[in-house]
Amino acid sequence: MNQFDQSYKFPQNSGEKYRFVAMKKSLLLFLAAAGLLSSCSTDFNVNAPYRETMVIYGLLNVKDTAQYIRISKAYLGEGNALVMAQQPDSINYADILDVSLVRIINNTVVDSFNLSRIDTIPKDSGIFAFPYQVFYYTNHPLIDDTARYRLTVRNRQTGVTATSVTRLAGDVNIQHPTSQDVDFSLPFPYTADLYPGTNSKVFDLIIRFHYTETDSSTGIKTIHYVDWDQPDQLAGQNQNSLIAFHYNRSDFWSFLGSAIPVKSGVERRVDDLPSGILPFEFRFMAGTEDLYTYQQLSLPSTSIVQDRPLFTTVVNGIGLFTSRLIHSEFRNMNANTRAAFDTSAYTQNLNFRF
Repeated sequence: MNQFDQSYKFPQNSGEKYRFVAMKKSLLLFLAAAGLLSSCSTDFNVNAPYRETMVIYGLLNVKDTAQYIRISKAYLGEGNALVMAQQPDSINYADILDVSLVRIINNTVVDSFNLSRIDTIPKDSGIFAFPYQVFYYTNHPLIDDTARYRLTVRNRQTGVTATSVTRLAGDVNIQHPTSQDVDFSLPFPYTADLYPGTNSKVFDLIIRFHYTETDSSTGIKTIHYVDWDQPDQLAGQNQNSLIAFHYNRSDFWSFLGSAIPVKSGVERRVDDLPSGILPFEFRFMAGTEDLYTYQQLSLPSTSIVQDRPLFTTVVNGIGLFTSRLIHSEFRNMNANTRAAFDTSAYTQNLNFRF
């Protein structure tokens, strides 16, 4: 989904670096208010008594080999809130949390496993403390069925406990593309489509184009990709309805021309990618209804009403714990597509060699 790739960087799972909107909206509003209050002279204490509030964000993905949950805390104190945000202990818990997932079928726990703390994952600079952030992760496999997964986070020192429950977004059944060699040289539109899995409301397609660059002066080869994102699609009342993405193949070339810069002294290729990677990757994504609701409430306001209701799936905390799925289909390019790199005005100066 378009908003799946904002804000917090998540670790690589099965080769996937992904992002999603974390606590940015609610906490930025809090920080802005706190900053204004701290600059005013008053005769009373504007800070209410501190109440521990866990901030939890996580998207389970049955296709991933590892699951990561971001757990932090809301904070309150005297002084400049923006300065406090730069202190790791303002937003990060020390190693005092017990974090677990249980799998529930027919109200019976059939599996249980703990998540481990990791604090060495890089984070970009910004309002909040960097260069590292804290996650809790597990390599325990998830099962794509009707079970519910309940997350429990308990502070061993204070006893404060937060919980959240979700079902998994099930795998999708891809109908197109079916050919192993795709053709982007044809002028007429194409449709990529799928039948949705269980527990899914919103769908996205990203056509990722993989290629390599070799520096002619050093011989150093680097691997690159660019993402051509298609508009989101929603599931209808009939959950078995086909989800279709329509796009003009001719638009692909103008996209490449805008996404890949002209660069002298490099040779670009698609035939020397790592094993298992082909030039075209059709990345079909499915998200739950909770994720769709959160996404809609996070969109910029188009009216004079700027405040949005706080949407949370966490009991005794705030945040979003739900599921999404990423299903990748790799395809090669046919001879006509390779030839079009030299004939298209958008790509003929990009130094692709075949």
